Amino acid sequence: MRLAIALAKQDETKVYPGPFGHAPRFAIYEVAEDGKPRLLEVRENPYAAMEGGDKHQRMRELLKDVDLRVGARFGHGGSVGAFPLADRLEVGPVSVAEALERVRERQNSA
Repeated sequence: MRLAIALAKQDETKVYPGPFGHAPRFAIYEVAEDGKPRLLEVRENPYAAMEGGDKHQRMRELLKDVDLRVGARFGHGGSVGAFPLADRLEVGPVSVAEALERVRERQNSA
């Protein structure tokens, strides 16, 4: 499974505290069957400042190779966001290590 974690602006050890689509970059992980995550890349988000229009489509394209999106929160202003509920995990403004632990817990409960 591949996942994208929204990264904070100044600290790559923290989840971006705002809406997922406004994160400046994403940590892309591959999670092996044994549950161990491996960082593949840090991907820039060229649509972070974009509002409305076709942002949702652009975000889906940017993260089309990812199975699960992990962020502090999704959507704002009444929007549900670009990704289906099943394909995302809302964790709050925690550390990336805590976010990875919540992904593991989700996998174990499935």
